[in-house]
Amino acid sequence: MILGRLRDLVVAPLRRWRLAQQIHARWRHRGYDRSVERFLRERTGLADRLPAGVVYEATMRCNLKCAFCYVGNLLNLEGEWRQELSVDALRKAFPEKKGLHVSLTGGEVFVRKDIEQVLDLFRQKGYACGYLTTNGTAMTEARADALADLALAGFMRHISVSIDGPGELHDAARGVKGTFQRTATGLRRLQAAARAKGAPLKVSINTTVTRESLDALDQMVDVAEGLGVDAIGLNHLMYATPDEVDQTLKIIGETERRLVATFVTTDPGLVPTQVSAKVGALETRCREKRIRFDYRPKVHQQLIEGYYTPGTPLRGRCLYPFLNARVGFSGKVFFCPFIRVEVGDLAVSTLEEVWNNPRYVALRKRLLERELFPVCRRCCKVELSPEPVPVAAAALKGRRTIALTPVSGK
Repeated sequence: MILGRLRDLVVAPLRRWRLAQQIHARWRHRGYDRSVERFLRERTGLADRLPAGVVYEATMRCNLKCAFCYVGNLLNLEGEWRQELSVDALRKAFPEKKGLHVSLTGGEVFVRKDIEQVLDLFRQKGYACGYLTTNGTAMTEARADALADLALAGFMRHISVSIDGPGELHDAARGVKGTFQRTATGLRRLQAAARAKGAPLKVSINTTVTRESLDALDQMVDVAEGLGVDAIGLNHLMYATPDEVDQTLKIIGETERRLVATFVTTDPGLVPTQVSAKVGALETRCREKRIRFDYRPKVHQQLIEGYYTPGTPLRGRCLYPFLNARVGFSGKVFFCPFIRVEVGDLAVSTLEEVWNNPRYVALRKRLLERELFPVCRRCCKVELSPEPVPVAAAALKGRRTIALTPVSGK
């Protein structure tokens, strides 16, 4: 624990500098390449004995009414109501693996009454919490203190608070007046608790590129400064077209569209040149203010036109299902965040029993064969090929688009 705190004290300030960020990113990328080398070489669909990480959707319930949110539709995906997996059930289903990375999302995780017991269970198992996402509105002083204690124990590392823009814009997006103020209060409670205890807890804000928030995107720097936050995470809009959904279902042998959980549209309502300008302005302002800035997926400036042109056949790869398990609130294990094909159930099996079962392995193998499923092109987990190349105009059929070169090593 002491070594971990020393690391945070030394490394965290360095990461504010651009060169240090680049060096750290390269070091992590090399480690990632080494970890996936076998999967790409053998191409069997088999993963390691256990995942490197788990994303646990602790609940799909929420206290807000966000117009753009789709996760409420996942609450009843099985066709019947199922309770959230109990702490005892989680204890039996999750492996004993010291250092396993677990991240929590929802819904709003703090709507779940036993969430602190869930977090403490994962701490007891020796896990590390990579991130926890929250809207911040349910952050009491007692809860902030508990999270700071978890950070002191070496478990809790990063809490990401979702903010869609300055005050009124955020309230409109979240569907409840006064939400921005409640979120700001909760975020400040977290910061105060971490400072008071000397806890190495990173608190950042994240926002999403949407038609409604685009004009105010660069104002997120002012929001961050006002909240005393030194890191902004940007999510590019994640979406798929109806054709991409149908193509993906055919590839994986499914028929129900509800199994694809993303924003499905023929028009995301965003002009690529405007997105490019606004994202560029946000990044520039972050650099000027020494606010750390990152975005996912890695839609570099040269890819923005294709990314925001529906139907563009982007190239890349995704190895998320080889490394991370996606566990729903009731224990259902899904292939990935977007493709909600059930590959196991922790209400009746352990995660180790599920992780390399025939259905999981077959889907992974099919993903390797295809490089990407069509709905994977605009997912936060995708690794997009960075270099666009021109394509013949005749192949575009009137659509402005670009093609991308394959990822190196494929």
